Amino acid sequence: MNSIEVLRKDVVDELMNLGTMKKVWPIWKPQINLILNSDNPVESQQLRALGNQLYDIFKSSSSGERGQDDVSAGGTAWEALVCWYLNLCLAGSRTVVIKAKKKHIPTPISDSITVMYGSSPSNTESDLLAITFPSEAESSPYSGSITELNAKLSSLITNKFAETELTVIQCKTNWNDNAQIPMLWDLIYSSTGFNNSAVSVGKNGFISSGLKKFTYAFATVPTVDPSKIKNTSTCVLRVRNISGGNYWGRASKPAVAMNLFEMINRNFQTSLTSYIGGWNAAIGQIVSDQIDNNNYFKI
Repeated sequence: MNSIEVLRKDVVDELMNLGTMKKVWPIWKPQINLILNSDNPVESQQLRALGNQLYDIFKSSSSGERGQDDVSAGGTAWEALVCWYLNLCLAGSRTVVIKAKKKHIPTPISDSITVMYGSSPSNTESDLLAITFPSEAESSPYSGSITELNAKLSSLITNKFAETELTVIQCKTNWNDNAQIPMLWDLIYSSTGFNNSAVSVGKNGFISSGLKKFTYAFATVPTVDPSKIKNTSTCVLRVRNISGGNYWGRASKPAVAMNLFEMINRNFQTSLTSYIGGWNAAIGQIVSDQIDNNNYFKI
């Protein structure tokens, strides 16, 4: 595997070893396999269809309790499901979706999304980071450690920062309570300057606006009854115009939210256009080969 696929595998391996995922995966896996018809070669339309069913899959393991521990576990499970699904759809591409964990984040990426208030750093609530690496990251097989890989990718991005793309993805189960957070962070990153000179975006010479493309996205289940969410709902209005788009685990609903696969269409065009013959022609074989070999997606 090249550097990008080694990173993707390590990210997904860690997801599948989370305590929360070990509890829910036996419930989710049969539903996912039914949609993907994984006993046969996977097809692109099945992957897209899976994006419409993530709400039902997530809810199938929900206890219905709303205690703090349950809320936390639910948030972890949703974040992991989004990360798993996007990486599955992007297998073989230059984009990897990672949890905001230090060992997987190249230093220039972390620096570029740091907001400085005076001498105090403050980072966005970035549950997931989708990094589209420069093409050089695909060039040759990699067999070293993850620590060494992070150093290699950090060096590459340092030298090719203007060729790197990033989407920050905030994942929340409760849309009503959390919609204002991505709205405000997106405003901070899209600002061309602050009246208060003590506030700045980026450090060490890296700033999000210096990337080839930078967007901020929101992905929700949601836990509230979806039928109650209208295009005039406050939670919808708050995220309607964020740069990376607003998504949920259901089929797209005009002027409310897009299905999760649309995040790939909107934010990862560089990767979509890099598949030989196009994504629809190539992705099924890539995923089927992965299942037949090491199957780290566990489907």
